[in-house]
Amino acid sequence: MDVILLNWLRVKELLVKLDIVVPPRIIDGIRNFKDGAAELLLEELYRNFTGRQINKVKPRHRVDFTDHAYQVLCSLRYSIAGPWNNE
Repeated sequence: MDVILLNWLRVKELLVKLDIVVPPRIIDGIRNFKDGAAELLLEELYRNFTGRQINKVKPRHRVDFTDHAYQVLCSLRYSIAGPWNNE
């Protein structure tokens, strides 16, 4: 089993024991090195430990941990260059 995956399974087990709920998308975002995921995890932990909300400015865009933007870029590149150009 992948060491990183094993470590995250241990972290999830600890969170369950502490009765702390962290959305799986945040953990997946961290495992996949997505921008903003670590910040969201810290905010979630802060809320769980203190019971208080963090007052912050709303982000201009929705945090997206998918590869949608990359997939769109790839499809645009493919449609412009065509299948015969592998640059």
